[in-house]
Formats: sequence, C-alpha cells, structure tokens
Amino acid sequence: MAPVEPQGAVKLGTFGRMLMISIEEAQQRILDGVGTIGEESVPLLEARGRVIAEEVRASLDQPPEDNSAMDGFAVAWADTRELHHGGSKVSLSVVDTIAAGGRPSGSLSEGQAARIMTGAPVPEGADLVVMQEWTSRSRDGATVTIERSGPEGDNIRRAGEDVRAGEVLVEKGAVLTAAELGLVAAQGCCDLRCSRRPEVAILGTGDEVHEPGEALPEGHIYSGNSLALAALVEEAGGVPRPLGIARDDHDALREALERSRGADALVTVGGVSVGDFDHVKDVVAGLGAELEFWKVAMRPGKPNAFGSLFGKPWFGLPGNPVSCMVSFLEYVRPALLAMQGANELFLKTVDAVVEEGISSREGFLFLLRGVAELDMATGGYRVRTTGPQGSGILRSMSKANCLIVVPEDVSHLDAGQRVRIQLLPGPRPAQLTPALR
Repeated sequence: MAPVEPQGAVKLGTFGRMLMISIEEAQQRILDGVGTIGEESVPLLEARGRVIAEEVRASLDQPPEDNSAMDGFAVAWADTRELHHGGSKVSLSVVDTIAAGGRPSGSLSEGQAARIMTGAPVPEGADLVVMQEWTSRSRDGATVTIERSGPEGDNIRRAGEDVRAGEVLVEKGAVLTAAELGLVAAQGCCDLRCSRRPEVAILGTGDEVHEPGEALPEGHIYSGNSLALAALVEEAGGVPRPLGIARDDHDALREALERSRGADALVTVGGVSVGDFDHVKDVVAGLGAELEFWKVAMRPGKPNAFGSLFGKPWFGLPGNPVSCMVSFLEYVRPALLAMQGANELFLKTVDAVVEEGISSREGFLFLLRGVAELDMATGGYRVRTTGPQGSGILRSMSKANCLIVVPEDVSHLDAGQRVRIQLLPGPRPAQLTPALR
C-alpha cells in the first residue's frame, strides 16, 4: 500500500503515539490506499447492483420506428381534425389490420383507417391513433366510426423518442439499476463488463462473543456484528467471507488472520482499543501490518484502525455494535465502492430541521442515529433522534434511516436549527409516510 502524506504508514509498535485525526482525513487516507480490483463479464440477469466498468451507448433507436401506444385505429389527421375541434363523427374504410411484430400492407389515404395493435408500426399516411374505446365498427368490419379524436400525433410513439443511437445509456462507474438493465437489454445486449465484487474477510474477536446457535455461557453475548457487517458488505457490492470469532489469544488470532489471505480486504471487529485483552493490534503487528491511523475524532467510533495486512487493506473496527456499523458506513463502504470504480462513494447528505434539542461534546464529530421525514408543507426534511444514543444500543440503528451530523465545535443544537444528515443505504428512504397523496 502506498504511503500517505503527511504522516504515512507506520509500524504498529507506535500505536499509542499516533494522533487522533478527523473523519475526512481518515476517509482520504483510506481512499489513497485502495485501488480498483479488476472486472469481469456478467450476464444481465446477474448484473443488478453491480458497478459497470464500461460506458454503454445505444446502438439502436428505441423505438426503432413509429409505433402505436394503443389498441385502436391509425387514421389521417385530415379526417379527424374537425371532430377533434367539436365536429361530427367520421366513418372511415378499414383497409388493413396491423399486429405487433407485423408490417403495414401499404400507406393510408384520406378516408381510410387501419386496425392497429399496441406496439405495431404506424403506416405511412397515418398521423394519429384513435383508441378503440372511442370508436364503433360496422357489423362486417369494413368501416369504423370515429366518435372522438385526440390531437395530431396522439397515441404514436415516435422513433427514437426513448433512446437515440449513440446516446449514453449507462455511465461507467454507475451502480446498475433495474431500469438501466431494461435499457441495455432493449439494445440486444446479454452481458456487461462489470467490476469484480471485492471479497471481504470478516473476523469477530472476543472471549465473551459467540455465534448464534451456540450454547451461551453466563455473562456472554451472541455476535450481531459479523452478520450485520456481512449484510453491509453485500449492500456495498462485496462478497463476505466470514472467518468466525477468534478468542482473545495471540495464537488463535494469528491463525484466524492467516485465513484472511486471498481476500481483497480484511475487517476485524474489536481488539483495537486500550484494554488488557485487546490483542488484535499486537498480532497484526507481528504479521507485518502497517498502520495509517488508529483513532478518529468521531463518536461513535473513536478507536478505528486502518492499514495494510498481507498487502491488502485492513480495517480494525470497534466492537460496540453501533460504533462498528457506523464505522463501516464511513470507512469500509466507500473503500469497497472505490475498489469497484464506483462514481459515488459516500452516503448522500441533505439538510434538515432538527425537531428536538440535542446536546453534544465539543472536540468530536458526533453521528447520531436519526429518523428523517420529508415535510410536505415546506418540501424540506425534518429529523429527530431515535432515542438513546449509546454505542451499544443497536436498536438505535434498526430504527434509523439517517445519521445526524453534529460538528466538532458544537455542544448543543436547539430545536428548529438546521443540521446536515447522511441518508442510510437500503430499503428505508427518508420519507416515512406510505400515503400516495
């Protein structure tokens, strides 16, 4: 990993002497230390949520020719102009029937109509399509009476109105959506060049921590961190490689860390604080790791380590569940997206009006779990905390759809003040009402 100025990577033996840095500097050091990891061909059916590694341009007009947006009758505007402006009904001769995928038998003249289905090509001479609900047909089908008419061009999809050949459909570095895959498929593509998904080894630590399903000794806890991190890795486009839980023992930690070889990144949980049994920093030092930083001036998540181990990025996240998840979102998620060459790396932010008074502690940037709602009266966001904000209260994350940013130089926010919020990824947008209107 390339050294980062001004401090650069240092051996882990200097752990205790490293200065606390800002969240922005920590993020920059991480991004300076990661690179893209290659690409592969991916079938469209498997490409949703992947980062595309190439710009995709249209090779075809879409639609390729004028076609009908309705089942009805293709007619000439000259025959229905007066009807559209309040005139009498018009009877026309039906000279053709055109199905989707079919071809017109010829062009239309005034006084003629063609029965046409949705998606069928519009014959030459037709200027609009009248929906069948506005018509009545003779018993023998030879004529149709137009009872109402739209304007010229009504119900005709024009060639290229969706996409023109040569237009950019998807930009390189975009995270592919269902709609973009539909656009690409409509061009006849069956696969895309996408960034390879980074494999992320995840190692939990601690004598008191157990996997769900194991017997739980008195005073011990089940691990929620590893499963939460695995889900966050997948959400960021990566592939989790769970390594289980290593006990607070040098040999156990060393053996577990060795099993992370071959992964694109390593995430360890716990063991990077200053406790007597926080051994991770010592073990990774013995394995030749280099450290970029150890402490960040943010809460939750002050003890955060980042460096390189076995030539790959290593993230040492704190063990408290909220600190662990918030640290992942601020540091690991951007790194994984950068490895995939994504255009957007960080959580999206908006401004909001806080609904309650909030006390903070100067010197640290606080990221409080919040619930944001769109205020329909003002068009802006309002936000409130999820309640108690302790770093061990995982419930505060499960309720949240955003993080409220309280800067280092702020000790109190009054109700009604504007704040910056980070919108959390996933299926809970910052708009809680399901009402359509």
